[in-house]
Amino acid sequence: MQIYPWQTDTAQRLLALRAQLPHAVLLHGRAGLGKYGLAQAFAKLLLCEQRDANADVACGQCPSCHWFEQGSHPDVHILQPNALDEVDDSAPERKKSEWISVEQVRQAIAFLQLSSHRNGLRVVLLNPAEAMNAAAANALLKTLEEPPENSLLILVSHQPSRLLPTILSRCHQLRANLPDSSQALMWLEEQGVADAQLCLSLAAGSPLLATAFADDDYHARRRALLADLQVAAQTPALAMAERYAKLAVADYSQLLQWLQQWVHDLQSMKLAGRVYYHQDFSEQLRNLSMHVKLTPLLKLQQRLQRARAVVAHPLNIQMVMEDILLEYASVF
Repeated sequence: MQIYPWQTDTAQRLLALRAQLPHAVLLHGRAGLGKYGLAQAFAKLLLCEQRDANADVACGQCPSCHWFEQGSHPDVHILQPNALDEVDDSAPERKKSEWISVEQVRQAIAFLQLSSHRNGLRVVLLNPAEAMNAAAANALLKTLEEPPENSLLILVSHQPSRLLPTILSRCHQLRANLPDSSQALMWLEEQGVADAQLCLSLAAGSPLLATAFADDDYHARRRALLADLQVAAQTPALAMAERYAKLAVADYSQLLQWLQQWVHDLQSMKLAGRVYYHQDFSEQLRNLSMHVKLTPLLKLQQRLQRARAVVAHPLNIQMVMEDILLEYASVF
């Protein structure tokens, strides 16, 4: 399998499953580790028609490999939110969703019930598994309890704690671990990522996520928010909230993440004298931590977690931001 340097151990554990293939595999770990790509490589290898019994990579030449690479393999079904689907300009426009519906799951189940076109195995790739709504998860559970013969479900998850315990118990679970920082930094530098250490810190150690942060506009927007947070105790919360009121949901989600990281860094500096995320603001965080009250800071972190949980459905961004900024100012 073609893998990233930090995936060697996980790939070997996947390959070991070929001796007695389970009906469902859950590949989980932090976002930004390349789990879905690894799941695809494993599925491609299993379906390859010219592989050696002990090969750890698909041949890339047979009809099965060509179909897989073109996204048209008759024995593979991709189950994911339609917001992740590639845009087809010729297709009728659909409402984009971040969730996997029960109808999508039923289509995948019907696919597994069919006879194989090639070598007897039919594969469903589910990414990310936590995007299933409650009805979808329950529909999938029935198939996990009584899986069709010659079928394999590969579930990829960034947050397995959001999955039903009964789904977890019916999957063979493999955890994708974070690389050590030296390995991740070496890889990022080979990709030409500027400020690799800062990007890796903001990505909480996930190399692929770090590459998305190597962007001048990203850092300009981040630093603008952090500059506001440095003076939030002296600035009216309403005035600050008005500046963020017109954000798109994706930008609002990013803003909440930066806020969470900033509050976490304040806690860390207060308790341990170190910064995890915003390392380019270490001195500012050190100065602020001398004036912060720990108990309300912990409550604010919980408030931000609740806001992140409903980030796709903000009732009023300005109202939420004003509430959060008022609470933030109160910790000083």
